[in-house]
Amino acid sequence: MSPGEPPTSSRVLEFTVDLPTDADAVWRLLTDPAGIAQWFAPQVEGSGEPGGTLTLSWGPEMRWNTKVAAAERGKLVRWQDEFDAYQQLPSTAAPVVIEWQLSPGPGGTRLRLVHSGFGDGADWDDMYDGTKAGWTFFMWHLLETVRHHLGQQRIVVFERRPSTLTREALGARLFGPEGLALAPPRAESGSTAQVSVDGQSRRFEVQHARLPTHFFGKFPELGGAVFLIEMEPGRSGPVQTGLWLSTWGLSPDALGSVRAGLRSVADRVFGPRAG
Repeated sequence: MSPGEPPTSSRVLEFTVDLPTDADAVWRLLTDPAGIAQWFAPQVEGSGEPGGTLTLSWGPEMRWNTKVAAAERGKLVRWQDEFDAYQQLPSTAAPVVIEWQLSPGPGGTRLRLVHSGFGDGADWDDMYDGTKAGWTFFMWHLLETVRHHLGQQRIVVFERRPSTLTREALGARLFGPEGLALAPPRAESGSTAQVSVDGQSRRFEVQHARLPTHFFGKFPELGGAVFLIEMEPGRSGPVQTGLWLSTWGLSPDALGSVRAGLRSVADRVFGPRAG
């Protein structure tokens, strides 16, 4: 959807963030696979040039292909989605489009995201809700990256597990003493809490809390590592839960401890991973 063009559906996601860097740096974070991997998918292949295709991966079970429909340096990037999951949903009159608009902003560059093309029917509810939650996190992650980690190597540690428990029952286990030991147990957005991700109770700055399904913030004691817990929306089947930790500058020992700790949390909450 071009700026000013009316949406074909009432469901359009819009986010705006002011990034304290110049437009060239933001452009690279949106078009260079290595730049995208600094804040979005940890593995990115392909080309961000007009007509190119990007393959974004969060592991073998989560791969997303998107075409670069347009790119005007320093001004606009438009992705046209080819996400396979859309094939399971009713077709819409327009393609699913992710458009990034760049303009001068306070202290740097204002970035506006417009994600359009969602269907209005109930079959699209989960996709729309999950995408909204995802962009809420990733736009903040992008801001954290620009503020504190621009140009640093990002290493992502994650566990993604299914469960047949209800989200409420699963949340009680995940955030309770046998899991992340969240304290206080009903931590709110903008607060400071304690979270155990590597066997130690660490100070955690809560950016967003919608328990039990969506929770993220950062660990100051782990070099500002950004942590996301998400229960993916879905009306049937097992609940898929992801625990994602973006790290920068940790020593090999610290990184190994975090990786082992997160695996231990997941094993206690969900049961050991098969194989």
